[in-house]
Amino acid sequence: MVQTLLHIVFSALAVAVAFVLNGYFWGWLYRTTTEQDETLYFRTRDGWRLALHHYRASGNMSGLPVILCHGMGANRYVFDTSPAPSLARFLTRHGRDVWVPELRGSGMSDRPGLFYSDVPYAWGFDDHVIHDVPAIIGEVRRRTGAASVHWIGHSMGGMLIEAHLASQKEPPVASAVAIGAPVDFSKMSIVILRILARLRWSLKLTPLPPMPFNGRLILPVAHKLPRWLIGLFNPPNVDASVSRRIVALCSELITSKKLWLDMGRFVDRGTFAPENGKPYLEGLPGSTVPLLIVGGSQDRVAPPDTVIPASSAEQGPYKGRCLILGKKTGCVEDYGHLDLMVGLRSEQEVFPILLAWLTEQDPAVESSEGRCESKEPIELPDEARTGEPSQ
Repeated sequence: MVQTLLHIVFSALAVAVAFVLNGYFWGWLYRTTTEQDETLYFRTRDGWRLALHHYRASGNMSGLPVILCHGMGANRYVFDTSPAPSLARFLTRHGRDVWVPELRGSGMSDRPGLFYSDVPYAWGFDDHVIHDVPAIIGEVRRRTGAASVHWIGHSMGGMLIEAHLASQKEPPVASAVAIGAPVDFSKMSIVILRILARLRWSLKLTPLPPMPFNGRLILPVAHKLPRWLIGLFNPPNVDASVSRRIVALCSELITSKKLWLDMGRFVDRGTFAPENGKPYLEGLPGSTVPLLIVGGSQDRVAPPDTVIPASSAEQGPYKGRCLILGKKTGCVEDYGHLDLMVGLRSEQEVFPILLAWLTEQDPAVESSEGRCESKEPIELPDEARTGEPSQ
């Protein structure tokens, strides 16, 4: 009996060790460096040390600084992974001063270790909204002297800026872009997400969320899995080697259970709100900050219907526009969640839209004759102007 029990224990331990080593192996195999000019560090009000990667503009700098913020469990690689398209490098080639922060628990910022940590193992969505976002905006303004900034957020990075705008009367934000950011969870009908949300109780039985490790486990065949099962990519629109590299580098293995539980609660209850409190976007109709919402027609993580705030554009001074990218809106291919950033044609179809938006939203520039030069509005399909998703 004892021998059998020991056999079971050591077998389980061997499986667990192999599981962990597999996760770290793929990160080592696909390791690469990002191309920032410098990496700076600063602290939030509650003491977390965050990394801020600066990409200087090539040639003459134009417009306000641009912040690129990643999503949940991700890091800087979503904006700069060779040989995938890089939004950070694209913007710098067009004269933009780019700043890529890494949220707490991600990349080169403070994050917990596997066996020992001097920072908490748990942090939630509120910690990002209350502490990280204001600290990032304030640090970029302090270092650049800019009165305001542009914010482009992918996935949770977009959710964060929308929640920030809704809670602030006059934030120092010139414009915001939310890419693949689900905020209307009442319309989240994807079966696999609802199943995962219902299983969130199981997180309480594990020391760490197993999802990132599971993602690395299936990495060799991730690009072949059906969209409904994983939903991170639309396979025809992303190179297989890029999808594997992104999963290996862009997903943090040690993440917060509390953050996963927050997301599960959003999906399960159908509300984008804290455990006890008002919905995060309740004040968004009163925001005067221009907001561009970009979604992918085949995004299974943030389906088109979920990226549009329930608050109507007709309420208050809300200045939101929406564009769902896919074949129906003139793209060569339909877009999934991550291929909005790293797809085969992101640099030709997605990035120019973002650049045009930034140019439109920059403050008017005084000409040599002393006149204020106006800028032509961004040209987007009808979906972008009406705020309605394409069907």
